[in-house]
Amino acid sequence: MQSAEYPGTRRALPATARVLFAVALLHGGAAIADAERVHRYTVAIDPALTEISVRACFSGRPPEAIAAGSLDAVTAFIDARIEGSRERLVPSGALKLRSLPDNGCVIYRVDVSRPVMRHDRSGRKIRRIGRDLTADAGIWLWRPEQLLPGEDVELAFELPDGISVSAPWRPVSGSGLPTFRLGHTPIDWPAVVAFGRFEQRQIDVGGARLRLAVLDGSPPADPDRMQGWIADAAGMVAGLHGAFPVPHAQILIAPNAHGREPTPWAYVIRGGSPAVHFFVNQRRPIEEFFADWTATHELAHLLLPFVHHDDAWLSEGLATYYQNVLRARAGRLSPEAAWSSMHAGFLRGRDNAPGMTLAQATESMHRGGNYMRVYWHGTAIALLADVRLRIATGGEQSMDTALAALHNCCMQPDRVWSARELMEKLDEITGTGVFVNLYRQHSSMREFPDLAGLYRELGLQPAGRSVELMRAAPFRDVRDAIMRVNTAG
Repeated sequence: MQSAEYPGTRRALPATARVLFAVALLHGGAAIADAERVHRYTVAIDPALTEISVRACFSGRPPEAIAAGSLDAVTAFIDARIEGSRERLVPSGALKLRSLPDNGCVIYRVDVSRPVMRHDRSGRKIRRIGRDLTADAGIWLWRPEQLLPGEDVELAFELPDGISVSAPWRPVSGSGLPTFRLGHTPIDWPAVVAFGRFEQRQIDVGGARLRLAVLDGSPPADPDRMQGWIADAAGMVAGLHGAFPVPHAQILIAPNAHGREPTPWAYVIRGGSPAVHFFVNQRRPIEEFFADWTATHELAHLLLPFVHHDDAWLSEGLATYYQNVLRARAGRLSPEAAWSSMHAGFLRGRDNAPGMTLAQATESMHRGGNYMRVYWHGTAIALLADVRLRIATGGEQSMDTALAALHNCCMQPDRVWSARELMEKLDEITGTGVFVNLYRQHSSMREFPDLAGLYRELGLQPAGRSVELMRAAPFRDVRDAIMRVNTAG
């Protein structure tokens, strides 16, 4: 089973200062602060779901060029022209718009009939899921590389009869067409749009709205059961501090995945807005989905803002920690089973990538298969932080309360955090030095941490790949509070 959060690494952008300076020049140096400036795109797809056509109309003076996020966008490109002119536009890394007049429009077409992976090796950008289609925005969406404050792109979808769209961006109501605002996440952050004969459903949980699409499968996946499964996991995550961590998210379920598990593969992406994609084996009984950890893990990724891929141990470790904690609190696991699950994971992490620092293991995780070391060392850090916070504050603070405070201050959707920056922020929030101390201790550690002392303090007695919960332990109350439903901290 594979689970991950994928960052945007596919297309190198200029340095931030150069980009901002260039964009200011492209717009004549005018500051856009008071009036909102919205470029309006109309996106259409043919009934066979093989070709996307876009009419991109710019408000005021257009940018000098528009670009796409994937290196293979040129391969899928069919043609482009300036509306009202015979002039054809040819992509050369970007589509140059120097001859486009103010308030002008560009019309272009993209072939999405087949998978493309010629130059961009970061994953398939076009997928056929039964009769439905998923297309990475990087392959078909040509847009300004950088949007200024007060500037946005609005995408309205004109769809054939019977075809629906699922997109990760913020929905806009009132236009009569499915319409979304692009927002300010970088152009190279992955975002996927699905087209097909599915019914898009809404899951309202913890003040958030999750937009669920269950794609075509043979046999078809049951949308009611899939909705119940996602709603259940989302409720666990929202229960951590009374609110779901993001206001809205795209949830895609793609059937026909190969594997004995109910969800052999899943990931989180952040382009536009958070999105969680699950590749499921719909032949498995629904009870296996509810018993599985994957949905809780993926949705728990949203408890943190976007963490840089070089520090994936932090995001993966926290999600792995809470996949056990939240399921125990919800009664899906007994506390002893949750602690045993983590203990078995720690043993797997201990035997993986010995001699590497945690930073080295993370950097080479996908090449070297260091997943167990990265995920479970990160989980050990999350556990240590939670325990130290609870002990230092007499139970007044915990990882739960730290994340609640982070939710209230620092969940900007278009920012990437390093582990050090996020640990410093968590120390600032909690008024402690717990997080930075753990970062300094573990980021350069060449072996898996020795947790024997922590086990003794918590009363965890190893028994093979399981643990027994001991009655006599200095911090038994902390151990029990971590897995207890409705804890105060």
